[in-house]
Amino acid sequence: MRILAGLIIVFGVFTAPAALADDPADDATFDAQFQCPETIADRDGRIDELQRYQDWARDHHPGWSLRKRLDVRYGLLRRHACAVTLANVASSAQPPFGR
Repeated sequence: MRILAGLIIVFGVFTAPAALADDPADDATFDAQFQCPETIADRDGRIDELQRYQDWARDHHPGWSLRKRLDVRYGLLRRHACAVTLANVASSAQPPFGR
């Protein structure tokens, strides 16, 4: 639940001004440079990677909805076989109080 809630909260900052990315990558370049969160050693590095994704999505695809941004992020996680992160997302998608 923490990861899903964190993603939703972090995606809420899309309306805030952000620094321009050092390298305005096209879709294929961004995909090639994508790192699975579990391969990044520290929490700050994982947060920086997520911020890089947010900046790229906002700068290169300003018309994307929040749902589209989440779907593309999920697609990157799947394409790059980020098993640990995908398992965390799947476990956090369960309702916290059951049905």
